[in-house]
Amino acid sequence: MSGSIDVITHFGPDADKPEIITALENLTKLHALSVEDLYIKWEQFSNQRRQTHTDLTSKNIDEFKQFLQLQMEKRANQISSSSKVNTSTKKPVIKKSLNSSPLFGLSIPKTPTLKKRKLHGPFSLSDSKQTYNVGSEAETNEKGNSSLKLEFTPGMAEDAVGDSAPLSHAKSSDAKTPGSSTFQTPTTNTPTTSRQNVPAGKILDSLNPENIEISSGNPNAGLLSTEEPSYNQVKVEPFYDAKKYKFRTMRQNLQEASDVLDDQIESFTKIIQNHYKLSPNDFADPTIQSQSEIYAVGRIVPDSPTYDKFLNPESLSLETSRMGGVGRRVRLDLSQVNELSFFLGQIVAFKGKNANGDYFTVNSILPLPYPNSPVSTSQELQEFQASLEGSSLKVIVTCGPYFANDNFSLELLQEFIDSINNEVKPHVLIMFGPFIDITHPLIASGKLPNFPQFKTQPKTLDELFLKLFTPILKTISPHIQTVLIPSTKDAISNHAAYPQASLIRKALQLPKKNFKCMANPSSFQINEIYFGCSNVDTFKDLKEVIKGGTTSSRYRLDRVSEHILQQRRYYPIFPGSIRTRIKPKDVSTKKETNDMESKEEKVYEHISGADLDVSYLGLTEFVGGFSPDIMIIPSELQHFARVVQNVVVINPGRFIRATGNRGSYAQITVQCPDLEDGKLTLVEGEEPVYLHNVWKRARVDLIAS
Repeated sequence: MSGSIDVITHFGPDADKPEIITALENLTKLHALSVEDLYIKWEQFSNQRRQTHTDLTSKNIDEFKQFLQLQMEKRANQISSSSKVNTSTKKPVIKKSLNSSPLFGLSIPKTPTLKKRKLHGPFSLSDSKQTYNVGSEAETNEKGNSSLKLEFTPGMAEDAVGDSAPLSHAKSSDAKTPGSSTFQTPTTNTPTTSRQNVPAGKILDSLNPENIEISSGNPNAGLLSTEEPSYNQVKVEPFYDAKKYKFRTMRQNLQEASDVLDDQIESFTKIIQNHYKLSPNDFADPTIQSQSEIYAVGRIVPDSPTYDKFLNPESLSLETSRMGGVGRRVRLDLSQVNELSFFLGQIVAFKGKNANGDYFTVNSILPLPYPNSPVSTSQELQEFQASLEGSSLKVIVTCGPYFANDNFSLELLQEFIDSINNEVKPHVLIMFGPFIDITHPLIASGKLPNFPQFKTQPKTLDELFLKLFTPILKTISPHIQTVLIPSTKDAISNHAAYPQASLIRKALQLPKKNFKCMANPSSFQINEIYFGCSNVDTFKDLKEVIKGGTTSSRYRLDRVSEHILQQRRYYPIFPGSIRTRIKPKDVSTKKETNDMESKEEKVYEHISGADLDVSYLGLTEFVGGFSPDIMIIPSELQHFARVVQNVVVINPGRFIRATGNRGSYAQITVQCPDLEDGKLTLVEGEEPVYLHNVWKRARVDLIAS
């Protein structure tokens, strides 16, 4: 009886017929699928027929059976062909282009539950359920958008295993890496050795290496705290109101959250109106039936509140604001649009009409304008040039975790700090958390080891930081400005929501002279350069719905970066990602319940995720309404450095792998501003100002830690 109810719940009232229910239940047993998975495949079947709704008739169910049979045969052929390749003596090389991403967003999912791993092409992650369709490398080369030539040296592939995988699996020698390539040129493939064999300090990737030399660094780094520096140090100034981040979590007001989400739509309505020179009368309610074309602004949402992360262009709706449509939602008909890239929470602007009252037919998509770039006066630039005495600025960026999954050793961090003080000598060091990860296996299980080097064992995780991290961080040269940015997974932070307040420097017992604790996200200036930093994995969490060959052939990280800039928020996804796991049961409970009962009684517990506090999402927007010169968003994906819409976008990668192998960090070199070298753009006005054009003056090296 429960099975019949599940079928009717997923397939709707049309399935409330004995013969239909019997046929669908037989298919679940035959193909070992749950009712939910069977319904997903039914949507794929309907999408393949290019129908928004397929009737549950005996004829259609027979065709659906053939559809499932073809899928099963196709999968069997792939397994057979892959096993034949693996029997050869020579191991296959998994080609991976630098212009392609190992993790793509949602395309038009015809077979979203089919796991594929193709040789000689981009491959899907082992835990992903969707098939990723990528354009050819030649097409990518022809349609590249950037005219800047960016050289990349051979890099290292990311660990392919998750944090919960056995450590022995993470030391596979079969990992492959992209070869050297230009920004728009297909890469060649060369095998790489294990990360343990990569020496510290080796350059893995580089952005703009042919035009700019690596900065010699900070000559004051080797001086003692009592010695006077040879010139004025660089200025690190926060560009946000820190008091606004000190709100109390876990007391979210629904009315306030609703107001914030509504204001996002209304603010973009004004931006669209001003940018495209439209009048207020051009905008109307897209949920009301009308034969006239209108302009509508709203938020992309799923057409069903029970969606299971699998979306396609036929399963999207538009959520309106209170002023624009009383907050109602309307399903979207995107059949007239050839190219699109949408994600949940995205603010969009459409031109179209709702002719039948059921769908809003989109005739064209209005691209959102990009924010302006920061500027400085000639006097300010000359002051910053004098402070550096004409030399280049050097900034180092690292991101946690800082120890492996099976220990709390900070030997790698100690070696890194020694190198920072004696060899690298940066002007600024930016360190992202997590410093002590609350999801660390040893912390999560409560099995903290004994620390023989301490006279008294730490009783709290805060004490663990004071005994492990603080002594090492204090060895950083007092003439190197150090910025600490927390993570929502930081055990030492008492603010586990995004946006997140800064760490408390006094509580960490760090010196005031050269340590600054910033919020997450935060915007700050280093001399004239505006940095935008966010410590939530937007690049991994943003799952796109893609349509069109031109869109899908573009590099995914470029698309995601453009979305962030257009949405003017560091984390534009809504709702945010949630990482959960099945809560383990008591042994006695497991013995008393059978398999079916235990399956029904699975309890999922929240581990981590974006942890959005919706009422304060305004703090995640770009400060001042302009884009940063350099945007740093750490991600679990492979490290990268790109130039997107004149913004340098960086993912420094993890400092250390879960297995203890070396990770990576970013080294940024920015040439000193010079009014005479032509790299700054003059903007005429009442007071002439200059665009910083950091993307022309910057070099980024991704280096093994």
